[in-house]
Amino acid sequence: MSLALPSLAPAAPGLAEQLLALRRRWRLILLCTLLAPGLCAVLLARMHPSYTATGSLLYDPANAVIPGDTTGPLAAAQDEAAITASQSAVIASLPAARALAGALHLAAQPAFNPALRRRGPFGLLAPPKPSPDAIDGLVRQAINIDVLPGSRVLTVSFTGTSPAQAAAAVDLLMQNYLTHERDESFAQLTAAQSWLDAHAMDQQAQLDKTETALARARAAAGLVQGAQASLTTETASRLAASLVQAQADMAMNEARLQAASGGDAAAANAAIAPNLLPLRKEQADLTAQVQAMAGEYGANYPNLLSARAQLAAITAAITAETARELDAARAEVAADAAQIAALRSALGAARTQSENQDEQSAPIRALEQRADAGRAMLRAMTLQADQLAQDASLTQPDARILSAATPTSPAAPGTVLILAAALGLGFCAGLLLAGLADALDTSFRSGESVRGQLGLPCLALIPEVPAPQQAALQAPFSLFAEQLRALRTALALGAGPVKIIAITAARPGEGKTTLTIALARALSHAGLRVLAIDGDIRQPSFDAVFQTAGLPGLTDHLAGLLALESAIIQDPLSPLRVLPAGTQAKSALALFLSPALPARLEALRAQYDVILLDVPPAFALAEGRVLARLADRALLCVRWGATPARVVRAAIILLHEAGANVAGVALTRVNPRAHGRSGFADAEMYQPRYGGYFSG
Repeated sequence: MSLALPSLAPAAPGLAEQLLALRRRWRLILLCTLLAPGLCAVLLARMHPSYTATGSLLYDPANAVIPGDTTGPLAAAQDEAAITASQSAVIASLPAARALAGALHLAAQPAFNPALRRRGPFGLLAPPKPSPDAIDGLVRQAINIDVLPGSRVLTVSFTGTSPAQAAAAVDLLMQNYLTHERDESFAQLTAAQSWLDAHAMDQQAQLDKTETALARARAAAGLVQGAQASLTTETASRLAASLVQAQADMAMNEARLQAASGGDAAAANAAIAPNLLPLRKEQADLTAQVQAMAGEYGANYPNLLSARAQLAAITAAITAETARELDAARAEVAADAAQIAALRSALGAARTQSENQDEQSAPIRALEQRADAGRAMLRAMTLQADQLAQDASLTQPDARILSAATPTSPAAPGTVLILAAALGLGFCAGLLLAGLADALDTSFRSGESVRGQLGLPCLALIPEVPAPQQAALQAPFSLFAEQLRALRTALALGAGPVKIIAITAARPGEGKTTLTIALARALSHAGLRVLAIDGDIRQPSFDAVFQTAGLPGLTDHLAGLLALESAIIQDPLSPLRVLPAGTQAKSALALFLSPALPARLEALRAQYDVILLDVPPAFALAEGRVLARLADRALLCVRWGATPARVVRAAIILLHEAGANVAGVALTRVNPRAHGRSGFADAEMYQPRYGGYFSG
């Protein structure tokens, strides 16, 4: 018999098939989806919740000072934003964390002391005892400082194992910071005051030295402080003023003298004393009369002569008075010149004396100026020291607390968020595992996969039911019985008469014996003459069902030890006739290869309508392949959802190479519920809408 091998290349699954695979493995997806948050819930239950408390304070460095510098506020010396940001490092510094750990006894808590945490199995994961610096570092990690953008407000947060602990830690951090700032300000002011006191003492000592030197210089010069110098200066000033006045008087007298001596009558009249004015007026009147009478009466007119005599007398008087005034003016000018000469001589002597005194008092004046400057500086230092002393007594920190910390709800672990993430992660893991499981699962779960991967028809999907050998008898209209009838119909539709059917499998546990007995009983119950032959010589499967253990059978007949009819027994539950395997297992292969077996099977064709051969698995015994070759059709049983495709393909190749006519595949031990939800086309019969067609 020459048969062409079918194409055994597996077909690539499409997108719909992959989605159906995820649907079929919904239990795995659901398990992963629930397992991930469940494990997280267990871990969360074993974890200690953490709480975060937050407080805020305002950093106001308006009154801060720099040590040794009292010229201005700190904010004017450095960038305000950088100064505010630097306070975060001060609050969360290692000394601050150390002080906090000591005040709250954080070294006695597992959250900050790894040595106190729960150990692993057998103590293999016990952490070493940490150093104090390591504990302080963990405490520092629990501190978080933020600066609100564009402001000098700092938020101080601490994550602890209880709300009260977190709030106490925040309050203590802020209070310690304020205390530190106040102490720093006080220390800076104290340092500045000490610096001023030291420099004031130095300045006082220097002033004492200057005043001592000044006293010695005055004593050496024989001067009272400022008296002689003031007297000489005053005398020179008086002499200079007198000289100026004398020079003015002399100039005035010279002007009068010049005016009186000149030919200008008006100037002369102005220069002469005012008592000459009446005489000059009388002289002018008489002159006018003389001229008038001379023109009218003649030169000898008596009145004219009298007038001329009076005019001559007045003119002589005026001349005499003018001479006296000129002599007096000349005398005054000479006196003024003498006075000016005397004043100039006295002023020169005074200036010479003043210059001599200035030369002697120059060092004294320098010492006096130095002493005055020293006294002024000492007064300024004394005032500044007094101000610093007052500021030190009223020292305030450069920050103030805006809001104290209050206990909060647990900050970590975020149970809801973690469980939600675990749920999503579990679902994704479920999808991944379902896809991976489907990719790794090369078993057959539908007739479509059988036809696509093996190139053979799937003749039936035998559901897994209780007591399958009797199920068709007890419920002849059940789905199980209907699949047996479908299997018989599919086997009978082949070319040529089909009486001998070999039922085999790729490996044990596929349900071939169960299918053989159930099919044989169903066919015999339908009125056919059926003979079931146990061809599994080494592990006879009929023994447990028909109690044929130790009884002679097929191998005994082929060995000539008894007649065939003597080896055939009757099934107590149906008209089925059964031929046990027999007791000659060692020579089974030789007996099957002998001409007696084909001849006996041909003889049995005339006696029975159907002969079912329960054949060993294809990989187990060579006898199985021999029996399959002798049958009209070979049926390969494949366990639904269990047997790998590569094993089935290898078994089919072995059967074809042996010459067996493999009619198709029967998927056995099908899970009705799982297959009904699988979405495969042949799962339609498992839907509730077909319930009216099947019963039992």
